[in-house]
Amino acid sequence: MSVLRSVGIVFADLAQLFDRKHARLWFLLTAALLLQAGFWYVASPGPALMGFQPHNLTTGVTTVAWSLAFLLVAPAGLLAVVGVDLRHVGLRLGDARFGLSAALGGAVIAVPLMYLGSFDKGLEATYPWAGAWVGHSLVTILAWAAIYGLYYVAFEFFYRGFLQTVVGDAWGTAQGIWVQTMAATLIHLGKPMTELLAALPASLLFGVLAARSRSVLYSTLVHLVIGLSTDLFVLYHQGLLLHG
Repeated sequence: MSVLRSVGIVFADLAQLFDRKHARLWFLLTAALLLQAGFWYVASPGPALMGFQPHNLTTGVTTVAWSLAFLLVAPAGLLAVVGVDLRHVGLRLGDARFGLSAALGGAVIAVPLMYLGSFDKGLEATYPWAGAWVGHSLVTILAWAAIYGLYYVAFEFFYRGFLQTVVGDAWGTAQGIWVQTMAATLIHLGKPMTELLAALPASLLFGVLAARSRSVLYSTLVHLVIGLSTDLFVLYHQGLLLHG
């Protein structure tokens, strides 16, 4: 077979991946890949977590702002363009009775695990993004919780809402959960190894919780508890909690 013939076959097969019948799927998946790449470079781990920027309020707010842009505003806009209701991808209460009870159970399990994990030197060097300011007072803790909560809304919307639903609608719910799990785990590359290893089981559980509750709200609540408790435990070990 000639070289030109072989190349032609490859391009013909490639074109089938972009057929008009599945245009919405490949368009959204391509967009998801590009958005995740942008998010990784500017927010996760980003310069702040790689040690190139100071851990202070500006860094924390900037990281959250970029996360909102890449993981919430942009994908929500794309879904609007292709005619997908945001409620379909989890921006709704869903099954609140199940979701809240499951989130409470997850939080009860997660907090002591985060206490043990907070002894990890990698986590101690990485968190909190906003630095010691977070632990100055109850007011600063609550303020950071509100800011940090926006980050987790964006994160859960993108992975357990946008990506999981787009894939799930095309290939099935289980496949959607697995695809978002792989993506959400890989986005932790560059973060402490403890966090990277925990991302796989956590992403599976968050995906199942979102699918069962039909909402990303409840995985967002658990994820926020995990992130905030890690920050507070790290500050506690350093003697920086409520010292202002």
